[in-house]
Amino acid sequence: MHTVRIETALYDDVELVYQDDSVAGYYLSTPSSRVTFVRTGPQTADRTPLGTRRSTDIRATVGGDPIAVQLGSARVVKRSYRVRLAYRDRVLMLAAKDLESSALIRGDTDRGNDSFGDLTREYDGGVSAFWGLPFTFLRTKLEPPTPTADEALVGMTAAAAFGTGGLSVTTIAMSALSSVLP
Repeated sequence: MHTVRIETALYDDVELVYQDDSVAGYYLSTPSSRVTFVRTGPQTADRTPLGTRRSTDIRATVGGDPIAVQLGSARVVKRSYRVRLAYRDRVLMLAAKDLESSALIRGDTDRGNDSFGDLTREYDGGVSAFWGLPFTFLRTKLEPPTPTADEALVGMTAAAAFGTGGLSVTTIAMSALSSVLP
């Protein structure tokens, strides 16, 4: 068992508890409200902290309520690294932004004002959160949403369980091109 304490910057600190087949997260002030991802099948993915990218081999709960988890295959395109989480009439998505970080999005798509911010899984198992700031686009001020305590906890625990970031075809092509051309 391995535990990591992380700061949310919005709510209380979160403690992540890693075991061989599960990752759990809870706020230190309310340990009874817990998010848990459990691998129910064999370990099939060495590079995924939880050990699988098969949705059928995952059982997840938030405060005892089930979370429906849909995982991408984590192959060549960034879209394949997405993690969709549905619970209590809410939908969250972790979508790879670059090699190391993923956006935590409310709903199935980001229309520009649905992203809470970026999450990055650290090497020690912690998760760094960079919550969105207001910005102006085409003379329109966009205010990113603030996640509820449950949304932040579910997103951060999912980032710990499945990792963040992903390779893109563009990155692979540019690396291949730069290795061929001096």
